[in-house]
Amino acid sequence: MNNDQLILGCQRNDRKSQKILYDNYSRQMYSICLRYCHDPASAADALQEGFIKVYKYINSYNKSGNLYSWIQKIIVRSCLDQIKKEKSHFSIDVTEMNSIDHNYEIDFDFDDYTYNKVLEILETIPSGYKIVFSMYVLDELSHKEIAVLLDISESTSRTQLYKARKLIQKKLSDYSIVNTNAV
Repeated sequence: MNNDQLILGCQRNDRKSQKILYDNYSRQMYSICLRYCHDPASAADALQEGFIKVYKYINSYNKSGNLYSWIQKIIVRSCLDQIKKEKSHFSIDVTEMNSIDHNYEIDFDFDDYTYNKVLEILETIPSGYKIVFSMYVLDELSHKEIAVLLDISESTSRTQLYKARKLIQKKLSDYSIVNTNAV
């Protein structure tokens, strides 16, 4: 069954088509949910809510775009809704924005580390940084899209991304030093 047939089946509320769509995309979407949510149960809830929205709004899917990207945006929004629902929302301290060291350069090669190691370190940074970093770097949303979704300014999104990268770079650097000394 190709994507067009799958979409048509989902638009008709055909359970078989919905299951195939879920089976085709749920693993990738669940890994996105795990990046945003605090635990696997929250991630599973966000995934379920996200796919309910996918089925509900499948009629609005415009076939000119990529189906994966369309589903991904719905899943990310579901994750943000889940975070808000759990009242474990992140805080963004706008007063820190003026304290950025503008001379700091990020000259770190993130490609030297596995995706899992970056995700492991991502779990250790403040949630505001983590969410903006995930949305921008991993989910490829623009600062404008992030600002709308999180109800923050674009400059705050940029600042959070900058601070996240700086902190992740430091943690990866510390990790490298520890592993080099262990050898």
